[in-house]
Amino acid sequence: MKTSRLAEIFGTISVVLSLIFVGVEINQNTNLTRNQAYLDFAESLKDLTLQVATDDVLPSLVARTVEGETVNDFSLEDQVRLNSMQTATVRTWEGLFRSWQSGLLPEETIRNTNIGGGLLLNNDYFREFWVEVKTQLTPDFVQFFEQQPWNQ
Repeated sequence: MKTSRLAEIFGTISVVLSLIFVGVEINQNTNLTRNQAYLDFAESLKDLTLQVATDDVLPSLVARTVEGETVNDFSLEDQVRLNSMQTATVRTWEGLFRSWQSGLLPEETIRNTNIGGGLLLNNDYFREFWVEVKTQLTPDFVQFFEQQPWNQ
């Protein structure tokens, strides 16, 4: 009887310790996943920024859009470059949105990150192309993206 009771106590202690261990492991995994989601977003923005900064043509094309030029002012080749940049930037933001939506990243990540977004809908060229881009995206992301302060 004593042996049975002792085994029961050790079994209970083992279960409790196992649950504590699993909880610690889940917490560590959640933190790693959250950090990876943020690093993925930061890496994507870094890549986009470097692409614009180091490309021979793209900075002048973006500057022309800021000066008010529209789609008709650009050659087809230049439109492809600008449209690809916009699509890549929007997809980077969609990744951030999905990480936030799934609870991996806090809302502050979105509020404190406006890099890249400011180029997208605040000039005529990109607003024109946005009509096409947003058809390829889910409505929840489109609504989120259009409501960002830099798109107002």
